[in-house]
Amino acid sequence: MVDETNLQPPDGDRAEAASLRQALGEVRREAQQEVARINRQLHERAAVEVGAASAAEQLALRQELDSLQRTLGAKEQALDAITEECRRLEDVLEDQHLVFDGLRKEVERRDLSLTAAQEEVSRLRQALLDLQAQASEPVLLEPGPPRGPFAEPHRIGRHAVGVRLWPLLLIPALTVLILFVWLRADRPPATATPETASSRSPAMQTGTGGSDLPPGSESTAEPVAPSIITVPTQRDRLRNGGLGPTLARLPGGRFRMGRNLTVASDFGPEREVEIAPFLMGVYEVTFEDYDRFARATGRGLARDFGWGRGNRPVVGVSWEDARAYATWLSRETGRSYRLPSEAEWEYAARAGGRGSYWWGFGLEPNRAVCLDCGSAWDNRSTAPVGSFEASPFGLHDTAGNVMEWVADCYESGYDGAPSDGSARTDGPCTYRVARGGAFNRPSASMRTYVRARFVPGTRLDMLGFRVARDI
Repeated sequence: MVDETNLQPPDGDRAEAASLRQALGEVRREAQQEVARINRQLHERAAVEVGAASAAEQLALRQELDSLQRTLGAKEQALDAITEECRRLEDVLEDQHLVFDGLRKEVERRDLSLTAAQEEVSRLRQALLDLQAQASEPVLLEPGPPRGPFAEPHRIGRHAVGVRLWPLLLIPALTVLILFVWLRADRPPATATPETASSRSPAMQTGTGGSDLPPGSESTAEPVAPSIITVPTQRDRLRNGGLGPTLARLPGGRFRMGRNLTVASDFGPEREVEIAPFLMGVYEVTFEDYDRFARATGRGLARDFGWGRGNRPVVGVSWEDARAYATWLSRETGRSYRLPSEAEWEYAARAGGRGSYWWGFGLEPNRAVCLDCGSAWDNRSTAPVGSFEASPFGLHDTAGNVMEWVADCYESGYDGAPSDGSARTDGPCTYRVARGGAFNRPSASMRTYVRARFVPGTRLDMLGFRVARDI
């Protein structure tokens, strides 16, 4: 076995990175304070200049103002440079996380293959010992009358002499098997095509509309086996006899929400949040689900932008549209449906992990659709729900495909936000929060802690939602 502690970043590197981040943060704060001080001086000098009596006094004040303006410009440039260095450092740290995560996964894969090979060697060694024991027993000859000098040799009884040769034949076979297992462990995982990936989606059975693949996309790669989902799921029956969205029953627990970054304070401060058990939509709400609601309530149908409806995630819906759908589901089922809170959404998207994505820190093939994810739908259209592997919580597309409305009002950062997992509804609610990245957004926007904000009435081709339900 490989000691994974050797794959951790050295304590010196970790301390140096933390020290550098702290130093850059201090320099940046000092530069901001200096810019604010110069701005105050400019306002004060401008007020004095208005009351200056003589032309000489006005000229002196104007020259001082020009000097302060130049100093302010230099300070702002320095602040921009410091900010850019902070962003660069954050990217370096993210890359380091990516490398360590990849090494850790490679070690786990090698350990599993080595364990399997060792078990197979033990089994074959035992079989070899059993055969050797049998071969060492006395050889019994069948009794019979003598047949003369030209008679056939006596036949051997229960243990033929040839049995003694089997242990020798097993040795090269054992060697070949061990080599085969090791070489299989070195093969990279196969990637799934959009055809095979979409065939794994339960919603495909009811989809209508256009083709599931973007025009001109083809592939013949082998599919990846779907995840083993252990989270229980259920569907509530509607009053008209239909069924609501598929829901996963998520356990409650405490988790670390957000991330502390030197520059992007919008994602922090990182804090501990308590989440009660709740139900979450396994898939983003589809056109099929939303169209049923729209026809039942007399609302206009959402645009599909020429990509097809059916099992594609509904897009072009406002925050109010999403909330109205959840309210309608509550009436139809007698259950309490709603939009998930931002804390519940991040808890569900992390699926018990601490990486930038539910599968780890870096991009991996056949995980999501985004601007640079490498799928056939990238920057072209949404993908049918369930086209990619589910997270350990049994949820699909929490990263990519469409950005998802949540219940919270937007506030910069988490200062003063609830720690019990409930939605933040204080303030003017000029903006609402959306999470999860989209087919036409960079992969960095899919990170579990990244937030976006939109005016509640916004309707875009990359903006949809999923529902939550109280237990």
